[in-house]
Amino acid sequence: MVMGATEIQDFLKISVNTYILTQEWNGPQLVDQAIKDGCDAIVGGVNTCSYASSINVPNMFIETGRDSFWQSITAAKRAAEISRIEQEKTKRMQILLNTSKEGLISIDAQNRIRTINQTAIKILKLEQDITGMRVMDAPFTIEFKKLLLANTTCTNEILKYKDTMLTINKCPVIVQHTNMGIVVIFQSVSDIMFLENDIRRKIYNKGHVAKMTFDDITGVSAQIKSTIEIAKKYSRTNSNVLLIGQSGTGKEMFAQSIHNHSLRKEGPFVAVNCAAIPDNLLESELFGYTAGAFTGARKNGKQGYFELAHNGTLFLDEIGEIPLQFQAKLLRAIQEREIMPIGSDKVLSINVRIIAATNKNLEKLVEKEEFREDLLYRLDVLRINIPPLSQRKEDIPILVKKYFLENAPDTDITNEAYKALMNYKWNGNIRQLFNICERLSVLKQGETITEKDIYDVMPEYQKISDISYTKDTKKESTQSDNNDEKSLIISALEKCRYNKQKTASYLGISRSTLWKKINEYNIET
Repeated sequence: MVMGATEIQDFLKISVNTYILTQEWNGPQLVDQAIKDGCDAIVGGVNTCSYASSINVPNMFIETGRDSFWQSITAAKRAAEISRIEQEKTKRMQILLNTSKEGLISIDAQNRIRTINQTAIKILKLEQDITGMRVMDAPFTIEFKKLLLANTTCTNEILKYKDTMLTINKCPVIVQHTNMGIVVIFQSVSDIMFLENDIRRKIYNKGHVAKMTFDDITGVSAQIKSTIEIAKKYSRTNSNVLLIGQSGTGKEMFAQSIHNHSLRKEGPFVAVNCAAIPDNLLESELFGYTAGAFTGARKNGKQGYFELAHNGTLFLDEIGEIPLQFQAKLLRAIQEREIMPIGSDKVLSINVRIIAATNKNLEKLVEKEEFREDLLYRLDVLRINIPPLSQRKEDIPILVKKYFLENAPDTDITNEAYKALMNYKWNGNIRQLFNICERLSVLKQGETITEKDIYDVMPEYQKISDISYTKDTKKESTQSDNNDEKSLIISALEKCRYNKQKTASYLGISRSTLWKKINEYNIET
């Protein structure tokens, strides 16, 4: 009613008592109480003063001041806004708690349960809400109570609760350096496993995912840089791409990189190894089938790889292995952008970009009538020749360093060992190189790999394979080189127990050349 009433006593030197009116009319009661308290006069509003006059108590009527009225309105609005915000927070918290897949329990400093969500009640198999109950009185197992009451935090703690395995996280609630209790979050291990499997199934149903990009292709050689630039240009189109390269050169890595650099990168990337699918299943795997299409078919049918790759990329690896009798159907699917699942009479339109790969000479297969020429033209719109490792040997040290940095960072390798690796032919390309690196990382973990270690793990090492001989000419070499070559041959003979065929294979030379070198150096066998 009156702002600043209590300040009157400061300058009038009188005692002032303040009584607060409520929404219910309690003016008469307050006047009666004031008289009992020894008040001589009443100062207030219309109703208050009217009652005071009726019982002959001195009074003074004061109209409600503008400031008092405005402050009341402002305070009411502030209270209403705070109430709305708090209600919103409470509602949001309730939704978060009850939709969470994790069980949650909040415990205060007196070890009373302040919050428990429905998931926790379900996981712990409780018959009722136990909010407000002390932990010691709650129907938990002894082991679970000990964990809740222990004055420690935990992360991914595994605990058996009755017949269920739980993974538990426990965190303290600290406010102004004071421990106000704990929050415990837990989940059934079986639920986690089910969720992971469900995610994998959903990813598969949407199509495979391309993980590699051009940044993952390692190399500084002009050959690999040029190949990457060509692939980047090709990736911006929707035309089919044919990747030609030896086994182990990284054809799928290029295919994934092209997909991730293209406008289709948000779509699926489905990789199919044509050589791994039996001929009689190739059509059903690529085009799919309806329910009951053939004996052994899934009862709900199955989507083919073409359909899975819709709006994305279909990578057909080892395309040269496709049987001739199926090539006509594949040609039609690529040419018409339509497929018909086995057992269906409906044609499905597909939007798929084809990236095919092979380590064979498809032109020669066409000449032998083992591969359709028109299919080759459909696939070979944009061609990329991936260089073998033997044509980019300057990349070998970088590839080796990358492998050891990622897999065995505590293992070192000498310059001589690098040179030995660079002198090898690497018919298996990068895959073979990484296999050798893995072999070395296991045998020489935490040590330094030397040139001798390279020879020891590669019995097929062809150190002198580049030295050619003819009946008429021989390459000249220094006395030092001859001594090194003689020692190498003797060492090889000892390792192969003087078996000439094995020794020649070990050295990468013909048996006749080995005999010539044995006679030239007067080596006793």
